[in-house]
Amino acid sequence: MSDGILLLHTAITIVGVIVLIVALKVHPVYALLGGILYLGIASGLGLDGTVTTLSTGFGEILAEIGLLIAFGITLGTTMSELGVIDRIVRGLLRMFGPRRSPYALGVTVGTALQAIFADVMLVVTAPIARGMAREIGPKGIPRIASALVTGILVGLTMMIPSVGSLALAGVIDIPLWRYLLFGTVAGVVTIVVTIAIVHLLVDRTRFWDAATDEDRETFDRLDGIGAAGDDADTAGTGVTPAGGAAQGGTAHGRAAVATAPADTETGQRRAPIALAVSPVAVSLVLIAAGSLSDVFGVENALLAFLSEPTIALLIGSFAAVALTQVYRGQSGVKRALDRSFSNLGEVLLLTGLGGSLAGLVRATGLGDVLGEFFESSAGPPILLAWLIAVVLHVAIGSVSVAAITAAGILGPVAAGAGIDPVLIALAAASGSLFLMTVHSNFFWMAKNLLGQTTKGAVKVVGTSTTVASVVGLGVVLLLSLVL
Repeated sequence: MSDGILLLHTAITIVGVIVLIVALKVHPVYALLGGILYLGIASGLGLDGTVTTLSTGFGEILAEIGLLIAFGITLGTTMSELGVIDRIVRGLLRMFGPRRSPYALGVTVGTALQAIFADVMLVVTAPIARGMAREIGPKGIPRIASALVTGILVGLTMMIPSVGSLALAGVIDIPLWRYLLFGTVAGVVTIVVTIAIVHLLVDRTRFWDAATDEDRETFDRLDGIGAAGDDADTAGTGVTPAGGAAQGGTAHGRAAVATAPADTETGQRRAPIALAVSPVAVSLVLIAAGSLSDVFGVENALLAFLSEPTIALLIGSFAAVALTQVYRGQSGVKRALDRSFSNLGEVLLLTGLGGSLAGLVRATGLGDVLGEFFESSAGPPILLAWLIAVVLHVAIGSVSVAAITAAGILGPVAAGAGIDPVLIALAAASGSLFLMTVHSNFFWMAKNLLGQTTKGAVKVVGTSTTVASVVGLGVVLLLSLVL
């Protein structure tokens, strides 16, 4: 099969899945399955090869992050049960106010929390984001979702010690201090400008339609709000339904944070905030320690074991459940775990199918085709690095693979052309964010955890990542004037 025909079939698959879901209202599970089967058969893998690749991709992505999702969601629901989410939301809102709090969230997750593992960061911070969205009111979901997605993904590729930035620095041998310095500058500017642009679209245009873009039922159910019989759950979260949100559906009404802390209302003890957030802090510190030990060549079997993301989140979730048992009793543990397990099924299924589609695209050899094409092309290395990463991400759906491949191809070119390698790495990082959509497991996680329909997620996630990609390129070009 010619390379051109392969590119055509891949484009038909990606566009077709989006059209099936958004225009024809086909459930994402069946739309993804249809796209996977079409691409496998059309690209020449055959029936057996298509099914094998589908199953392998599904199993590989869930083997990699399935337990991370489970433990992360459990961590989030137990934090909610302890009232931690409410207190964090109140703190951020007090410090920054409703209008500036999305910027504070985006910059925080992109720098101070340094998205060491993007999926982990999303599931851990999603409950905080949902609480902030309720406080902001109408259009709170797209404003907060865009901030969180932008912060996490920019942090993944531009902020040391995230795995993406460490890989980029290693591929073209950039000193970590240089990547830390210039990556932080580029990352913060990219996050702030991207959030501002997306918020302008949300506030000043008809970009967002709550009736079709918000999944209020799932949004409220994740925190035990607005469903019949969930009164006990609501008491544990520190959030009470109010206005239209309590009616479910797609109402614009907001669910307000209760005036009094949940533990005051129920007569239960309040967990000290430092103790309550310690499970999350311990998990992130362990993961960061593992990344840094790899960078500095420290070999320790116990640290290697404890810093594995799955083990680190297992420790954090177990500690959170133990704290819930102490401060909320067995009923509180049951509420938190029931909410966790009731939402796992759809998230894991869509995540697995996203992995199947991405695996199938890679199995066709499309990545090699694009890599060979751009390797023999001439043009400004910074722009080429960005463009290679854009095309690879749109085709394959992996931010890390797109960034590392683009940097690897253009790294040698940079050395010969006298261009600072950090510019090539940051250009590749920016390009790898472009148009995250249905073939990315992160897309489906953001869709399910942040109260968006598939149409809404295409708007928020797709637009935020595209804007961040273009803004990031602009920042890199400005840096090239001084480097």
